Amino acid sequence: MGPIVIHGRDEKEKQKPPYASDRVILLQDWYYDPSSGLLREKLSPGSESSPIPNGALINGANKVDCALHPTRRCDSTSASLATLDLQPNAHHRLRLLNVGAFAWFEVTIDQHLHLPIIEVDGTDIEPSPETSILIGPGQRYSAVLSAEASNSSSFWFRARMLKHCFSENVLPEDGFDEAKAVIRYGSRSSADERKRLTAPTTENDSGKYTTECKDMTPSLYKPVPARPAPEYAHHSWYLRVNLGIGDWRLERGHLNTSSFRPNLKSPTLHRVVDGLASKNESFRLEGVNDRAFDPETELVISHGGVEVVDVILQNVDEGNHPFHLHGHQVFVLASGHGYFPGYESLGLAPEGKGLLDPTNSTIVDNPLRRDVATVEGFGWLLVRFVADNPGLWLFHCHMVWHGETGMAMQFLSRLDVLKDWVIPEGNLDLCKASVEELEKGAPPKDSIWYGST
Repeated sequence: MGPIVIHGRDEKEKQKPPYASDRVILLQDWYYDPSSGLLREKLSPGSESSPIPNGALINGANKVDCALHPTRRCDSTSASLATLDLQPNAHHRLRLLNVGAFAWFEVTIDQHLHLPIIEVDGTDIEPSPETSILIGPGQRYSAVLSAEASNSSSFWFRARMLKHCFSENVLPEDGFDEAKAVIRYGSRSSADERKRLTAPTTENDSGKYTTECKDMTPSLYKPVPARPAPEYAHHSWYLRVNLGIGDWRLERGHLNTSSFRPNLKSPTLHRVVDGLASKNESFRLEGVNDRAFDPETELVISHGGVEVVDVILQNVDEGNHPFHLHGHQVFVLASGHGYFPGYESLGLAPEGKGLLDPTNSTIVDNPLRRDVATVEGFGWLLVRFVADNPGLWLFHCHMVWHGETGMAMQFLSRLDVLKDWVIPEGNLDLCKASVEELEKGAPPKDSIWYGST
């Protein structure tokens, strides 16, 4: 895997401070065992916790002490740490991406306590000073590093997994919670040169040790250029989020009473396009479509034209859930602990009513726009988006183990446009494969455990 960076035409002109180089840093948790076995373990009867990662990587690299892994085949003699060679006395943009499955990361850089954030999930913001950056699964941040420290020329870049957010607050016996990379002032080194160079001797001086997995205060981040959210929503959907235990002691993710299980032989979008083309009225139903789909396994909410949509996530779990909406950015309007307090207490009015007090409510003036927003443990989140992008869009928890248990649903946007769509033959041909072929890599069916005690 690798990153793709899409540059805006006036990106460097809009971003302050200016930067001399542009680097991508991939952060990820790492498991020693294959995901297929871990997923089966997670989905099996009686399992109430997600697999805990063994360690972490930065740009696909790390180096372990093989003495800590006596029961595994381990040889780290050829391993090296990721290295960033940076021009001294210059600014450098660091694009931080959490591409892992489960863990949150706290990023710090020794002797660099000024890390202004300039972008969140593709949204440019006014520089916001931070000493550490907290990144949930699927989230992206850009920070500008000033290569101006004077008492050393090499430093540790640290990405620490927040194990406090694991259900047991522990790592596997052979696990480690921090990945490190080397930041070096100077010219680019070859791989052989990097192995010969001495490691940094700096120590963590940020003073940070976050224990809560929730988004950094979104109200502090001001997008540039400013863009107000729509003043009111045409529709407001309240979704209860939880991991719940059902029949045969199977824990599954839920949005309200729905646990997502897609039909691999008949993708939802194919059914929608076929149904609209044949003028099947069941597929024209707006709102929760319980006629064309079974909400127990496919919760689909449809919108006919361009409409403004509010989503209220009420989390009744002790753990956090970073939710990602495909195909859109959302305006993060508000969040908090406990139960959603209602629109009026936020200075907003119910759907279709406009602002209660436009002169007093600053909540929609210039809110942060992003595509992965987190509802904290036993908390709530209010986001708003414009359903203007035709298609069928997945809305899911970006923690892989939660998404695979069914914590997902779909928003169907622009029925007025989809009625004229035609699915390409190449896409239709993919569904001609056998069920056995399509199910490779998919979660095992719940039915394999029916009758288990």
